[in-house]
Amino acid sequence: MNSQELAKVNLPDSPGVYFFTQGNTILYIGRATSLKDRVRSYFGSDLIATRGPLLVDMVFQAGGLRFTVTDSVLEAIILEANLIRKH
Repeated sequence: MNSQELAKVNLPDSPGVYFFTQGNTILYIGRATSLKDRVRSYFGSDLIATRGPLLVDMVFQAGGLRFTVTDSVLEAIILEANLIRKH
């Protein structure tokens, strides 16, 4: 996934859980207080310096992005934990 593909995704400025995917496989599950800001942070020019090589590789392997909006940050924390256990 690249920043041009990200621009096509209409991310809300709301709490929630996001999934980087490759086909039907979930590569990463994360939570955010602002989905828009958090997911954008993966596509900054300082990604390698701030995240590390494994995360950089995952972002470049990801072919898609899915997300679920929640009503609160607490709900996002609980949903993320449940999804990680499930997947």
